[in-house]
Amino acid sequence: MNEHEPHLTPDIREAPERGSPDWRRLEVAAGRFIEPIANGIAQALADESEIDDGTARCIAHVLGRAYGRESALADFGRTGEGQYLTLRDEYLNLYGDERADAVTKEMIDWFGTYLVQRENTGTGRRFMNEHLPPKLEQLLVRTSIRVGDDRYLVNIPASWDSGEEDGLIELLRDLRLREDLALQAFLALPDVSAGTPDLMEIFHEAFAGTYENEEAALRALSPLEDWENSLADWCIDHGVDFDALDWNFAPLMDRLRDIYDLVEQEGHIHAFIK
Repeated sequence: MNEHEPHLTPDIREAPERGSPDWRRLEVAAGRFIEPIANGIAQALADESEIDDGTARCIAHVLGRAYGRESALADFGRTGEGQYLTLRDEYLNLYGDERADAVTKEMIDWFGTYLVQRENTGTGRRFMNEHLPPKLEQLLVRTSIRVGDDRYLVNIPASWDSGEEDGLIELLRDLRLREDLALQAFLALPDVSAGTPDLMEIFHEAFAGTYENEEAALRALSPLEDWENSLADWCIDHGVDFDALDWNFAPLMDRLRDIYDLVEQEGHIHAFIK
């Protein structure tokens, strides 16, 4: 966990209503384009990278056949233009359908990961084996959500659609997020998934305290007082005035950050065990 924040996703837009997917049309299109898609995926695996733009558009074209030419996926296939949030619910609707086979799900894993990483809103492959195909449920997306009158930064699984986000908003409202600054700081850490089912248990296990400043955090979370006492003894033994010495807290804070995530917020420091 750390405080680095990639670009934020734009406001969540409600997905347009759509009819039932036409799986037959999708399967026919997949049969026609399977070779270039497979080649693009193979190249991405060899390069340990995301699929290229052409492969992404090819996948979008195949998936878009399930909804028709007016779908966001079909438009992306034609133009290469479109945002993650305008495309997400369409491909996740296919992803969660019991009729989706392993090939279709793998295409969606690659396409969804490509979109998230293209917009620099994801956590990267830190939770995945770079030698294997990506999985949407293992990718977190940096998202700004509205809870009540305020907005908060959270990280949600890339396999979540708008409905699951609505459920999270309701949960955070029940948890009185606005009043819990430490929980806000915890949810903003880039490797904390707001979608974990035992969210509050993990939060309480990780939370190490809130402190007024760096010195207070050091005194609570490190052997600073023991070091001060040892130094005082050394000063007495060597006839040195203890008050003439100043502590350099910077390297001590660097060491502390190796053990804790320290989030500065509204004049306080929230500490979480890594």
